[in-house]
Amino acid sequence: MIIKSKSIKSRKALENTIRYILIKNKPEDVGFTLNRYIKHARKFEKIHKDLTDERKRSLILSERIKSIVFAFESNEAKRLVKRKNANRAYHEIISFHREDTKHLSKKVLMRIARKYAKERAPKAMVFSSMHSDKDHLHIHNVISAVEFATGKPIRLTRKEFKEVKTRMEAWQDREIGLEHSKVNHSKKKEQMLQTDIERELNLRGKRSERQELQMKLIEVFSKQRREQVHYSEFEKAGLKLYTRDGKIVGVHGLRRRYRLKTLGFSPERIAMEQTKAHERLQNLNQQKNLEDRDQDLEL
Repeated sequence: MIIKSKSIKSRKALENTIRYILIKNKPEDVGFTLNRYIKHARKFEKIHKDLTDERKRSLILSERIKSIVFAFESNEAKRLVKRKNANRAYHEIISFHREDTKHLSKKVLMRIARKYAKERAPKAMVFSSMHSDKDHLHIHNVISAVEFATGKPIRLTRKEFKEVKTRMEAWQDREIGLEHSKVNHSKKKEQMLQTDIERELNLRGKRSERQELQMKLIEVFSKQRREQVHYSEFEKAGLKLYTRDGKIVGVHGLRRRYRLKTLGFSPERIAMEQTKAHERLQNLNQQKNLEDRDQDLEL
């Protein structure tokens, strides 16, 4: 399983996240929702699921969102250590490989969500639900940034969060036995994996910054050029490079830098793109020669 975490710093962001999670799925497609320390959540869930009138369903859904947000905000108000720009909650996504979908029933996914809530933050408020993008299943979790009722802040270091992932991976391997959703969290992933945020942008007909950069890089490397000429093509494509130890290793985005290797352009990939471009050029030349010969014959 792949586990991603993003902090939520405002009430509006919290409300938008919960609305997205609840509106994404149709009532009949919702596999489960997990509500820990959230009052009245089950009542709204049952009413909303049983209603057939779309207008009434929409009103009930809006009330349900307000109720969940109110529960999180009321708990946040008890925070013992006040500080500016503090995290209100965390939005964390657990994703699975599409080849394991057949092994992930609603009951199994609920079991995973409960286990994750226990491992990640046993004393926090938790709201979880599953989403399914065709055959790609994932679980959305909203976790409070302070413990329920006590106001004690909940924060994991990178090392502690990695340990949670490692424990979840070991538990999954032991208890569920998924074949394709295995990730070694002790090492950086060399292959480029599309994030869930990127998936949602794609569904809306948009691309993330990383994908935009990848498209520009594909255009640059697919052109038939000598290696030393490549770098002028970067500037033409609007790409700003950065170097390390005298070697070009990546490009600048608006707020961060991206390594070429992370974007999927290792030296082997670049060589492959050059080979493909060379083959395309050869095919075009052969086709042009055949056309010229045919014209000569007609004359």
